[in-house]
Amino acid sequence: MNYSFAKLDDSNLVIGGVVVSDTDCNNGDEATGITFLTNLTGWSKWKMYDPMVDRGMTVGGSYDPADGDFNPQHPSGGHVWNTTHKIWISPEDQAAGKLPE
Repeated sequence: MNYSFAKLDDSNLVIGGVVVSDTDCNNGDEATGITFLTNLTGWSKWKMYDPMVDRGMTVGGSYDPADGDFNPQHPSGGHVWNTTHKIWISPEDQAAGKLPE
C-alpha cells in the first residue's frame, strides 16, 4: 500500500504532493513518513492525506490545521468557504440563500 503526503509551505498552502510506500512510512505512520520525506528532500512540512476523503487537497489549495481539512484553492470573486459542506459558495448563491443539499 502507498500513502499520500501534501507538501506545505509556511502558510499551509499546498505546493506539491508525493506518494510514499508503506515500508518508508511504517505502514501508514504519518510521523515516520514525514521523517522519511524530510530526510529525502530536505523539506520538513508535510501532511498525510487520503485522496478518497480529502478531495480538497490540490496544489494551490490549503490545509487548515484547526479543523484538519484540505480546502481547494479560493476562487476569485468573493466566494465564501462553507465549513459544513466543505465547498466555496459563490456570491450569487449566497445572495439567493442557496446552499448545497
